[in-house]
Amino acid sequence: MVWRIEADTTATLLAIETRNEDTGMPLFSAIEYDSGVPFMDEKPYGDRTWSLAGIVEDNLILRAWGQHTPDGAGIACINATTGDVLWEQFNYTLVAIQHRQLVVRHRNFASGYEQRMNPLDGNLTQINNPATKPDAPKIVLPERYRDDKPLFLERYPIQGDLFYCQVGDRMVWAFHEVSDHTYCIRIAVSRGLKMLADRVMVSGLARMAPELFFMINNQVFFIGDNKREIVSYLV
Repeated sequence: MVWRIEADTTATLLAIETRNEDTGMPLFSAIEYDSGVPFMDEKPYGDRTWSLAGIVEDNLILRAWGQHTPDGAGIACINATTGDVLWEQFNYTLVAIQHRQLVVRHRNFASGYEQRMNPLDGNLTQINNPATKPDAPKIVLPERYRDDKPLFLERYPIQGDLFYCQVGDRMVWAFHEVSDHTYCIRIAVSRGLKMLADRVMVSGLARMAPELFFMINNQVFFIGDNKREIVSYLV
């Protein structure tokens, strides 16, 4: 089951955490989302208290969660292309990832005393100047459409809310339909009042998905098969 997804839009990589539905144990994968080529496929690391925190410089950053608090001591780094564990730190908790550096706190402190850690080697370092980092494409989430249904969508049996976002001069629409007592997600692309294309991207859902898709540049991503697959559509 897909549990968490993080994107490095500079390196065009998706980092994916999946969970064994019976044991809850995490598995970690990385794919190049432009081509769909997998680099690392469901590599196990740690117990169920470990989770994906982000992806920096082609490396997956993993963090441990505490048993009784949200913060747990433990940070690990796995190379996205080889699957090798590059370093581990068990004396620090991860606070945040900022400007491609890790903000950490020593396990002896409950708050404050934040330091910076280099994601490449796990060593403490100084704050980088964020101005030296190139801007990466933003991850876009769709908005709920609150006006009357557009005329070119009248023929579709839309179930629930209609979502949309804009890509240049085109609009990307997504919504649920009912098919054989299950739900499917359809995408539609329009320009002005004209429909350009439509396609069912995900089918066989037992219930409606709370988040239909996310977008990077003009590439749309859907999570299907009840969180067991990722489907992409290029607008």
